[in-house]
Amino acid sequence: MDHFDPEVFGKYYLLDRIATGGMAEIFKAKSYSTAGFEKLQVIKRILSHLSDNEEFVDMFIDEAKISVSLQHANIVQIYDFGKIRENYFISMEWIDGRDVKQLLRKLAGRRKLLPEEFAVYIAHETCKGLYFAHQKTNLQGENLQIIHRDMSPSNVIIGFEGEVKVADFGIAKAGMSQYTTKDGVLKGKFEYMSPEQAHGKSLSQQSDLFSVGIILYEMLTGRRLFKTETELMTLEKIKSVDIGPPSSINPNISERMDKLVMKALTADTDERYSDASEFGQALLDYMYPQAPSAVQRSLSAFMKDTFCEERAAERQRLAHGSRIAEELHKAEPDLSLSPEWEESPGSGATIQKEPGAPNRAPLVVAVAIVLALLGVVGVLLSRDKPTAEVVEREVQVLPTEGALQLRLNVSAKVYAGTQLLGQGKQVELNHLEPGKMALRIEADDHLPLDELLDIVAGERMVMSLRLEKEPKQPEFQAPTTRLEPPEPPPVETIETEPVQEETPAAKPVVPKPVAVKTGKVSINVSGGKGWGDVFVDGKNIGRTPKFNYELSAGPHTVKVVNEQLGLNYSKNVTIVGGETAKVLAPLR
Repeated sequence: MDHFDPEVFGKYYLLDRIATGGMAEIFKAKSYSTAGFEKLQVIKRILSHLSDNEEFVDMFIDEAKISVSLQHANIVQIYDFGKIRENYFISMEWIDGRDVKQLLRKLAGRRKLLPEEFAVYIAHETCKGLYFAHQKTNLQGENLQIIHRDMSPSNVIIGFEGEVKVADFGIAKAGMSQYTTKDGVLKGKFEYMSPEQAHGKSLSQQSDLFSVGIILYEMLTGRRLFKTETELMTLEKIKSVDIGPPSSINPNISERMDKLVMKALTADTDERYSDASEFGQALLDYMYPQAPSAVQRSLSAFMKDTFCEERAAERQRLAHGSRIAEELHKAEPDLSLSPEWEESPGSGATIQKEPGAPNRAPLVVAVAIVLALLGVVGVLLSRDKPTAEVVEREVQVLPTEGALQLRLNVSAKVYAGTQLLGQGKQVELNHLEPGKMALRIEADDHLPLDELLDIVAGERMVMSLRLEKEPKQPEFQAPTTRLEPPEPPPVETIETEPVQEETPAAKPVVPKPVAVKTGKVSINVSGGKGWGDVFVDGKNIGRTPKFNYELSAGPHTVKVVNEQLGLNYSKNVTIVGGETAKVLAPLR
């Protein structure tokens, strides 16, 4: 990544440049407030030469207006919008993670495919964010008719905690937009357009679903679906939708998944999913009985493991930028750039004084002091041979802790000496001191396992360990010298055939009655939009989702109730031994 020197931008301190495109720059930034409060966020800033482009500015304003109204867990949140000097900007939520494009590129370099469960989960969460945007209404209850129009892998963000968020409504179409695309003008990335978008036709929200289908296809296969040598050829390929199912590239893909993906990729919108909720429900049903929350935890571990090295370097850059921003903030904690400023500090700032306006000489003096302080900081940071004080601060930003994730075949307890550090099948250990670390792992009915590990600062070690079953003790033990009273050695009598024939064990075995077979039932509310109290044969067994609840073979009555949502669903279920029945209560 290119070198970037942190700078002041209004009330924000730009710490690191994330990306630069032909129209905007994106930065990691911090803002400070009272009592040491600070917030890490992202600043998207229009390039200066585009500030006079009314068409682009209108589009940028539309992005802010549309995005700020979309408060949802699967959509990147907008905090602020404005103009500082000649630059329009948007302040938005910072997601500690990577987008799908970066993830697929990383896996391609390792010649690996994204596990299917993660691809399905990412597409499902994306549909949840899109459905919220598509159904968004104004205060009068009128649908805003939002269409993203630029759904692509780079606009689907995966956090290192497994969260998935839709980003960049920069060219979104909405009824509230003041910017209107001209007829015949295509907006968006060509290889992720729908056929109707490629034809330049009017769009419905189903256009976004086709784009999500492309993303899902590429996550399952690791191949670009519509990418060709030229943009014109790409558009023609999209218009014809002449493609094979994912299994034609990845033979591990099931026929059921083929049908699910290809329904999203049909040219006829009448045959496509009707909305993002229907698409998301199909993906949720495919995941069943896996719960999305469980897949999210696994995806989090996968992301952290995949980008372990990059995260360490990123933390160093962030710490470096934060340190300089803190110095700038200490130098002038109340720094606020008035609209009268034409240029940023350090680039020949001038003040325009209106006739009759009060004398602002004290302000000029104050600014001069700020510039002097900033200059001193700049000199210290640019010296070839930094002072001892600067060197000491550089050392402080280096990582001082390590982390460890243990993946075990059984639920176990992890000890360091006598201290219990964690338990479960997957144990996360953070804030570990570098150096040798002795661990003891214990589980019931298994042999304990001792491991000596080398913890490295700034690194996260992932280890898969297997605990072996404890061998069963023989039914008869050889006598010891402490047996009282002394008797003839029982071993001899036990080992002789005649004695065994006379023992109760040698008698004819009476067949035991066959145990009643049991099966299981999984119960949930359709769409994942609500919950209900579950009653089986009149007994309350908790709330949905309820997975793999064991029942005796035979008929049972399952009831799901939520009075607040108007849910009162009952179903008779016959449990078959060794099988799992499924009950999905419809939420209307």
